[in-house]
Parts: sequence; structure tokens; C-alpha cells
Amino acid sequence: MLSEKVHVTKQLNESYRPEFFRLGNNQDKKSFDILIENANIFVYDEMYDHLKELVKSRHPSIKLKDADYKVLIPKHVGDCPMDEYGVWVYYPWSRRLVHLLDEKEFVDIRTNRNKYKITVEEQALLATKKIGVIGLSVGQSIALTLAMERTCGEIRLADFDTAELSNLNRLRTGVHNLGVLKTIIAAREIAEIDPYLDVKIFNEGLNENNINDFFTEGGKLDILVEVCDGLDIKIVSRFKARELGIPVVMDTNDRGMLDVERFDLEPDRPIFHGLAGDLDPDKIKGLTNEEKVPYILKMIGAETISTRLKASMMEVEQSINTWPQLASSVTLGGALTTDVCRRMLLDQYHDSGRYYVDLDQLVADKEKKEKTAGNFVNPYTPLDKVAMEQAVQQYFEKEKTGEYALTDEQLTKITAAAIAAPSAGNNQPWKWMYRNGVLFLFHDQHRSWSWGDYASMGAFMGLGTGIENVHLQAGALGLQDAVALFPGGDASTIVAAIRFRPSGQPADAMSLSLAGNMFTRYTNRKLGARQKLPGTFYSGIKEAIGEEGGIKIFYTDDDQKLSELGKIIAACDKVRLLHEQGHEEFYSEIRWNKEHAAEHSDGIELAAVDLTQSELAGFRVARDWSAVELLSRWDKGDAFMKLSTKAVEAASSIMIFAVPEFSSKELVMAGRAVERAWIYANANGVSVHPVLSSAFFFNRLVHGKGLDIPPHVVDKLKTLREKFISIFKQDLDSMPGYSEVFLMKLAIADDIGVRSLRKPKEEIFY
Repeated sequence: MLSEKVHVTKQLNESYRPEFFRLGNNQDKKSFDILIENANIFVYDEMYDHLKELVKSRHPSIKLKDADYKVLIPKHVGDCPMDEYGVWVYYPWSRRLVHLLDEKEFVDIRTNRNKYKITVEEQALLATKKIGVIGLSVGQSIALTLAMERTCGEIRLADFDTAELSNLNRLRTGVHNLGVLKTIIAAREIAEIDPYLDVKIFNEGLNENNINDFFTEGGKLDILVEVCDGLDIKIVSRFKARELGIPVVMDTNDRGMLDVERFDLEPDRPIFHGLAGDLDPDKIKGLTNEEKVPYILKMIGAETISTRLKASMMEVEQSINTWPQLASSVTLGGALTTDVCRRMLLDQYHDSGRYYVDLDQLVADKEKKEKTAGNFVNPYTPLDKVAMEQAVQQYFEKEKTGEYALTDEQLTKITAAAIAAPSAGNNQPWKWMYRNGVLFLFHDQHRSWSWGDYASMGAFMGLGTGIENVHLQAGALGLQDAVALFPGGDASTIVAAIRFRPSGQPADAMSLSLAGNMFTRYTNRKLGARQKLPGTFYSGIKEAIGEEGGIKIFYTDDDQKLSELGKIIAACDKVRLLHEQGHEEFYSEIRWNKEHAAEHSDGIELAAVDLTQSELAGFRVARDWSAVELLSRWDKGDAFMKLSTKAVEAASSIMIFAVPEFSSKELVMAGRAVERAWIYANANGVSVHPVLSSAFFFNRLVHGKGLDIPPHVVDKLKTLREKFISIFKQDLDSMPGYSEVFLMKLAIADDIGVRSLRKPKEEIFY
């Protein structure tokens, strides 16, 4: 019994046109009598009140009384029986039979309160117009508002989708309409507001088979309202509208943004104001969803969308399925679109453009809270030549000059090697000066200072890589170097004073091999496929590093351990990006294109990173800290973990470097060991990518007692640290007191992308 009733109800789901019965017509009277006799229907008859409104509208200057109506209504109706006056309208889907005024009188009364915002003549003109609406989530509000205001006489509705429960946060309908086509729902709503409006529906949405009918059958559209989700239809419909000289209006239900393209007045206007680039209906067919992303972001204006939408976009396919839409914004869009369409049709508005009715800005606190500045103003000034010379002078007041002077050729080759060294985020925290036979390495703290780099770990290891390159190049030139670390004490900006003398014997074979491959060393952020590396590779790295400085290395290539380690590294990267200063520093490292990289000669060019179009789009959206701050507040942002997780998934192994003491000198020595291992790996066809956030945070947690980390984040880091220790328990137990300071991802990946640029020699060497 229940299933039968469900079946009968579903048969009504395709019904959207009301039936009209004019009882003065014999055939209508017969059909009406059958309906009344056989159907279980609800009957509504308020004709006397409708006539009161009609009579009142025709005597606006007189305050009519009940006695007046008793005279004027019969006079208006004449000999026609009240039951036969007007028209009976039956709505099959709800079994409601309603007695209404016939079309002219109905329209007169229904639009009476439009006067004189819309004059009688204007209302008559609007009744001749045709508007098409593509997309009936946002579009339903627009279509209903157009109908309520009677901005047109015909509405064409295109959508292929049915109503779902999650649509009811913005779709004006009831739960009884779930599973019903959105076109049907909208058409029914319009018919119940005004049964005389002509509504045509396209239940398959817009496609190549019906596009001509939608635009031209029964007369060309006067306006196209495009509010669908699909990029293909957005492009195709605009090309068709431009071909036919039809203006297009689009509402985005975010920040009250309304987009108008007057193809009727500007037949050669580029679609989407040129933001679609070279896209046309033919090109878009071959694009994957991934390839469409950058076009979509350009067209909607990723930089100008609301903070909440940016934050929400970063949670799509993380904690939500798709981007959000609110009833208030959708309803506002209905009002804005209807207003603009009416003025276009009445020749009162003629421009193209993009407009915002942003309620967050228009209706806001008069006294806005000032955003407090972060505590991350760089406390250091750039290291200049004068300060370096003063430090060198003080050095020579205590130390003798070098016994051997480098030739110009030797110095050129050694400085080239020093400049080629890697550094955290390619920040190049060094400056060099050669005086009196001594090569001085300085730490330019202005360039390296960051919240993410606890105790200048990354800076000191980067300075160590520079020292190692100098050492390797000197050996290749037949020189022996003597390195004095922090000759003026740890607080001095001089990190190393390096003296040279001719070597009595050639450098060892390993060092010569490393020197020969030093300039082909690279960072590879591209993804490969996980491949196990032979044991001989790891023994070779240990041989390359040697035992000087007590640096120890350990690694894992176990699939399960790498999976767990990937989650830990990714979670630490997320901590950085959800911290305001960490976020700012991360984006200060990014170079968006080749020109941006060339302008700064530092940082990481995005082309070097293995990013999909969606991930690249995410990078751009996530530049807005105000949006990321919301994710931090909501404890979301798992999308920030995807890149790191993918990187470790493609790793052959993760290698960790540990130092016997957490100090500046040991960090420099670690940097030297890292550089030797890095060059060795590249020379043997293995790619290297540093993954440092966990090392930086864990040392801040252990040695810095959680300095400058929010308390709730400290708890998370403690948990991550415990997991890290459990992965490497055997290795860590064998080296008590050691601190892991550098994590190196090793992988097999052919494409190295673009190389990071270096500052010109004249900026960093004197």
C-alpha cells in the first residue's frame, strides 16, 4: 500500500503546468465538474476579496466602505455568476483548486504595488520580454524574484539536477520536493505565484542538442542569467549569447558580486571581460577538471572572493564536499539580478562590469577593532660592508694575517663554490669577505631570521654547506684549508675564518669526486615513484660524510614507517602554515614565476614544485592570512598536509642527521655533512629534498621548551614527537644526547624542475 502511494506521488513529479477552467466555456465546465466530482482536492475561493482589491485599485482616491463594495462589485461583475467569474486554476501536484481573476485583472492587481517604481507602460513592456536562467540553486531565487516582480513575460529554466537535502539551506522548497527536478520545483513555485507567466523548462540542463531552442525557440532571449557550476556551460552559453547579441548577467552569491556582459551593446566584447583568456567551446572540451581550475579562479576573481569562501575552498574535499552557499547570499543575488535585469530591459542601464554589494563592508561595526601587529618585525638590519670591515679589523687585532694569498683565479673559483651552496628556503644567509689571506664567512641575520628557524638552525646548517663547498673547491685546487669557527665567539657575526695553504698531497678521491659534482648538485621537489635504494648507497653516503664532528645519520625505507613519518612531517608543515608568522615567512620564500624569481634571486620558484593545477590554485588562495586564520581557529587546514604527504609517499627513504650537542658549531658541522651527502646522492642519480619543519619544531619543543608556540600546538607537537621517537627508537637509543637536526628525503625522480637562483656575487662577496 505504501509503495503504491509512493509510486503515484512520483508520477506527479513531472507535473508543473497548472490547468485552467473558465466555466463560461462548456468544455471547461464539463472537465471542471469531473474534477470536482472525482478528485480528492482542496478548493480555495477568495474571489470576493480579489474583486474588492480590483475595485479598490480603480478608485484609489476614495476610501471605500463595505457598503461601497456591495454596490461596486456587482456592478463590475454584471450578470456573470460569481462561481463563473474569472478562472479556476488547478495545481495537480498539490491538488489545490484556486479561484482567481483572469489574466489581465490578475496581473493588474498583482503588480499594483509595483507602481510607480515600475510604471504601467514599463510593466507592459516587461511582459513582452524573455529571460533564460541556467542553474537553479542560485538561479531559483533569481527566477522567483523575476516572477514576483513580473520582470518578464516568459522565463526559461535549465538545470539537470534534482533537489537534495543539503540544497535546502538555500533552495526555497519543502522536504516533500526532495528528489524532484529543480526545474520542476521552480516552475511550480512560479505557477503558484502567477499561473499566467509562461515558463519553459529544460530538464537536461543546457547542451548542444537544446541550446538553440533555449536561446531562440519562440523568440530570442532578451537576457541570459547564467548561475551554473559547470565551466563548460559558462563558456558555451556566453559564446552563444555573444553570437546572438544577448546580454549575460551572473551572480556569484559571495560578497554580493554581480557580473554583467552587454553583448547586445558590445558585440565584440571578450567573454568574462577577457578573464577566460583563450578559452572557447572547442578548447574547453579537451580540458580535464584539473586543467580548468586556473581558468575558474581567474574568472571568479580568487583575490576578491570573501575571506570565508577562501577558507572554505581550502576545506573542499577535506572536511566539506564542495564550496558553501548561504540562503542570505542567494536571496540577495535574486534581488540584485532582478533589479539589474529590469533596468537593462527598460533601457535604464547600459554598462558591462563587475559589481559588489558586500554587506560585510556596507553593514559593519562603526568602530572596527584594529588588528594588532604581529611580533615578527625583523629585529636585524641587513649586514653591510662597513660592519663586516669593522669585525674583520677586530679579528686582525688579535690574529695574524694569512700566510698564503689566493690568486684571483683561485678566489673566483672558491667564491663561486661558496655561493652555490644550498640554504633553508634558499634564503642565502651569508656574506663573504676576503682580507689579508683570510676568507671570512658572515651570518647575515636579517636574511635568515624567522620564527620557523629555531635558534637559527637552518641558517647555521646553510652556512655549513657554504664552508664545505669552499673546502671541496680548495682541495680540488691543490689547497688545504683551515677553518676556525666563531673566532670572535658565538655572538659574533663572523661564523668562520678560513685560511689556505698549498697542500703537500692531493685531496682524497671522495673529496675530489664531490668537488667535481658540486655545481651539479640540485634540490628536486618533483615526485617520483618509490624505489628501494641499495645498501651500498647508504654505506657510500656514510663514507662521504666521514666521522669528523661526530655527526651521525640514520634512515628508514620501511613503507609503514615512511607512511607514519609522512604524516608527522605533514602535520609539522601544517603547524607552520597555520601560524601567522610562519605563514608570512612561508609565502615570503615563494617565487610565483620566472620573472619574480629573477627579480629577487632567492627563494623557491613554484615551477620547481610538483603541483597540480588545483594545488597551485590552493597556494594562491592560501596567501590570504585572514582566510588561513579562520582555518587555524576552526582547527582545520588538513589540505596543507597534502603536499608533504605526497612527497614522502614518493620517497625511497628519509635520512636524518643528528649532532652530539645542540650548538651553533655542531649545526655548522651538520651542514657540512649534509652538503657532502647531498652531492654524493645527486652524483649517484638520487634526488634530495630537505623536509625540515619537524626538526625545527621538535628542537624548539625540546631545547626551547616550546618557545613561542601556542599551548594547544605544544600538545600536538609532543604527540608528534613521541610518534617520531617510536619510529626511530632503536637508532635514537644508540645515540643518547644526540639531537636530530636535518631530515633529507631521498628519491628517484628524473625531472628536477627549475633550479633556484643565487644572489649575484657583488651583493654577497667583498
